[in-house]
Amino acid sequence: MADLKLGSLILPRSDSPRAISRLTEFEWFHKIDTENDIVTPEIDDLLLDAQQTYQSIDDVVKGLGIPPMVGILEIMFKGTTIKKKDYEIDEIEEMVGDLKKRTPGIIDGPSKLLEEQVSVKRSLEEYRSLKETLEIAKKLSIDLSGFGLMKYFYTNLFVINSADFEEISRALEGITFYKYELASKEKAAILVISSTSDSDKTLKVLRGFNANPFVIPEGISQIPSEAYALAESKIKELTEKQKVNTKQIAKITKKIRRDILAIHEEAQVAKDVLETIRKPSGTKHFAIIQGFIPSKMEEKFKDSTKQWMSVVEDITDPKLKEEIPTLFDNKKFVKTFEVITESQGIPKHGEADPTPMIALMWPIFYGLMFADMGHGLLLMGMGLLFKVKGQGTLSRWGMLIAISGASAAIAGVGAGEAFGFHLDHMGPLEGLLEKGGALHSVSWIVGILSVAELTFDQVINILKVSLFIGIVHLVWAMVLRVKRLAAEGHKFVMFMEAIPNITLYGGIVVIMMCAIGANYDVMNMYSKVHTEAVPWVTIFLGEWAEVWIITRIAVVIIITSMVLMIVGGVMHAKRHPEDGGSAANVVMEVFLGKTVESLAHTISYARLGIMLLVHAALLMTVNNAFQSLGGASSGAAMAMIIGGNLGIMMIEGLIVYIQSLRLHLYEFFTKWYDGGAQPFRQIRPELIYNQFVWKKK
Repeated sequence: MADLKLGSLILPRSDSPRAISRLTEFEWFHKIDTENDIVTPEIDDLLLDAQQTYQSIDDVVKGLGIPPMVGILEIMFKGTTIKKKDYEIDEIEEMVGDLKKRTPGIIDGPSKLLEEQVSVKRSLEEYRSLKETLEIAKKLSIDLSGFGLMKYFYTNLFVINSADFEEISRALEGITFYKYELASKEKAAILVISSTSDSDKTLKVLRGFNANPFVIPEGISQIPSEAYALAESKIKELTEKQKVNTKQIAKITKKIRRDILAIHEEAQVAKDVLETIRKPSGTKHFAIIQGFIPSKMEEKFKDSTKQWMSVVEDITDPKLKEEIPTLFDNKKFVKTFEVITESQGIPKHGEADPTPMIALMWPIFYGLMFADMGHGLLLMGMGLLFKVKGQGTLSRWGMLIAISGASAAIAGVGAGEAFGFHLDHMGPLEGLLEKGGALHSVSWIVGILSVAELTFDQVINILKVSLFIGIVHLVWAMVLRVKRLAAEGHKFVMFMEAIPNITLYGGIVVIMMCAIGANYDVMNMYSKVHTEAVPWVTIFLGEWAEVWIITRIAVVIIITSMVLMIVGGVMHAKRHPEDGGSAANVVMEVFLGKTVESLAHTISYARLGIMLLVHAALLMTVNNAFQSLGGASSGAAMAMIIGGNLGIMMIEGLIVYIQSLRLHLYEFFTKWYDGGAQPFRQIRPELIYNQFVWKKK
C-alpha cells in the first residue's frame, strides 16, 4: 500500500476556485472533511451553476434511457465501444462557463422531444380513460350540456348497476326518472328530473349505490355518442404521434449518445469537485485545504500549488492517523485482483495488503478447477474483449476474467484436455508432440495431471495436489496472523495460541500424510514395520523420514501444541473473566474445535480437484453424446457439442469463480484479516468518456 502524507494548502479565500483547479489537475488528493460554516461565495456561485447544468443534462440522459456505461451484452453482440475524447481545461470557472454554453446545443432537441412525449402520453391516458368511461354510455344521444342544478329543476344522468334499479326506484318514489339500456347488460343509465328541493335526496340515494352524475369534460361534445367517437379518433391520432416521437427519440439518442455522456461526465466532475471542497476551513479571508497525498507525489503537489503556501508533513496527529485512507500501490498485474480484496474490505493502515497473495493463488485455484485449454482460451478471449472495449469496473473485471481464462488454458495443457478431447490426439498437435515433432521436448507437460480416464489413481493424484495447495494457503494465512499479532504487540497470544496453532496444524497434516504412506493402516502407523516414505515429508527431510518415525514426532508436536494452547487459554480466561471462558471450555475448544477445524479447512480444498473431475466428467458426457449422434456429419451432434460446451462454460465458469472466491474469503481472510478501512478518494473521479488535457502555464 502507498505511504501517505498530509498536504496542507493556505491561500486567500477568494482564490479557492483556482486552488480547486490545481488540485483537480494534481488529482491524487484525498480531502479531509472539516466542519466550517464560513461561506465562500466564489465556490457557492460556481457550484450552483454546475449543479443546475448537471441536473438538466442528467434529466435528459435518464429520459432518453441512456445507460451510464456500455453493457456486457452490447459489447459482446454489437462490439460497441465509446472512446475517450480530449477535453482541454484550465480553470474550473472556465469549465463551468463552457458547460453552460455547450449544454443547450446538445440537450435542447432531445429535451423538446421528451416533453412532447410526456404531453402525448398524458393526453393518450386522458382519452383512454374517457373512452372507458363512455364505453357503457356510447349509445346515448342525449346532450348533457344543460344538465345539473337549474333555477327550478335538477336534471342529471347517472350510470347504475342494473341489479340495483328496483331498489333505487323505491328509494326515488315521487321523483321522475327514465331508464336507458346500455351496451353492457350489467349497467343501466337513468335520467333524473326533479325539483331543486329533491336534488339532495336524489344525490344521497344514488351515491349510496356508488352512482355519481355522469360528466363529460368541458371542451368535448356533451353527447356521449359523439364524445366516444371523438375519443376513438384522438386515441388513434395520438398513438401514431407517439410512434413517430419514439422513433425520433431513438434516432437522436443514437446520434448524441457519445456527446451527451461526455458532457454529462464533465458536468458531474465539476459538481463533485466543487462539492468536495465547498467549505474549506480557515478564517473569513484565508482558507486552509487539507488532505492526504501519496508520499511519492510530494514534489508534484508542491509544484501544482506553488503559487500559494503549501506544506507536506508526516501524519502525527492521533485523530488523523485513525482517518488515514488506504491507497493501493500494486503492480499492473497484481492491481487486477484488487476487486477481490475490495469485496472483503479495504485493508487498514499498517495491515498487510492481501492482493499480491490473491494474485498468486487465484490463477492456481481457477486454473486447476477449470482446466481445459479450449474453454480457457475462449474465456480469455471474452475477458480481453471486456478489457479492451469495457469501461471502468467492467474493464478491470475483464482483465480478471482474461487471467482466469489464461490460467485455465495453461492448466488444460497439464490436464491434456481441450474441449474434453485429448490434446495429443487433436489434429496437428498429435504430430507436433510425437517423437521428432517440434514440441516433443515439452510433451511430458501434456497430461501430467490427466483426468481423461477418471481412474482411481488419477483421482487420488488430483486430490493430493489439491490438498497440498490448500495446506500451503492455510499455513500462509496462519503465518500472516502471527506477523500481525507481533506488529500489534500481542506477544502472549502469539506465543501461546497463534504459533502453537501452526505447529498443531502441521502435526495433523503430517499424520494425514503418514496415513497415506502407510496405506491407511492408521492404527499401526507408529509401528516400526512401516518403513515407507511419507508423501512430501520425505522429499524435504530425506530418506530417514519414514512413516513410523515421523508419526511419533508428529504426535509429540501435536500434544505439545495442544498443551501450550490449553495453558494459554486458561491463563487468558483467568485474566479476562468478563469473556465468560472457563478451563473446561478451553480444553473442549482445543481438543475438538481446533483439531476438527484443521481437518475441515484442509479437506475444504479438495474442491479444487473435485471441480476439475466434474468438469472432465461433463465434457466426457457431451463428447460421448456427440459421437453417438453421428459426429461432425450430424446437425444434431453439432448442436449437442456446441450447446453442451457453451452450457458447461457458463455454469462451470460461474461455479468455479464462486469456489475460488470462497476459498479466499472464508478459508484465507478469516484467519488473519480485518479490513474495513476507507478507500483513498481522488478529488476527481475516474473518467470514462473524457481525457482532461490541462493547458500549459
